[in-house]
Amino acid sequence: MKNAMKNAIKNTTTARIKWGSQGSATPERGLGRSPGSLVIVLSLLFCAFTAEANSSQAWQARLLARTVTLWIDGERLGEDLILNARGELNVTWLERALAREQDRHVEEWVIMNLSYYFSQRKDTRAKLKGRDILVLNYRAAKYWDFDPTKLVVDGYAIVRDDILTKSEYWHDGTLAPGARGNLAVCVPALKPGRSVKIRYEDAEATFEAPRR
Repeated sequence: MKNAMKNAIKNTTTARIKWGSQGSATPERGLGRSPGSLVIVLSLLFCAFTAEANSSQAWQARLLARTVTLWIDGERLGEDLILNARGELNVTWLERALAREQDRHVEEWVIMNLSYYFSQRKDTRAKLKGRDILVLNYRAAKYWDFDPTKLVVDGYAIVRDDILTKSEYWHDGTLAPGARGNLAVCVPALKPGRSVKIRYEDAEATFEAPRR
């Protein structure tokens, strides 16, 4: 597709040259920016943009299917309204297979955290043997005492040694309103197709791990 686009664009922007009887260069009639060529270029550009949009939407759908949101100390009113929440915690399952499906629209935090699967560090590779990565994207709405070891995934309680992200790149303890960040933890591998319960203190939610 890229070669076809280049050729079409070249044809619309470059006139063929012939030499006149006096040795002067003159454009040859009937060539150059023809309406037909412009239609081809616009069609190719539209197809390219549509393909990129579909790729981005497909990737976002994968992330959304693997994400569950916990509202800390929030009061739920209806399906979409949460009041007085102290914090928001989005937990995203990044299984190893996702690394093969990335496109150029993938957000930096996804790329960075998937890279742990291919770490050069032996201790990191050992931690991830038979395990999956969960990324915790957190945001404080009020002062919030954030502690990742309060997270429980399908009955498994996170411990400090499960945290993959270096301590200087995330914050725990009391977070000020507006503070946000993310960190990666590893948990026993989730089974695709089954429901997974995720809990942080009194907040809990369940999602079905998509089949690969």
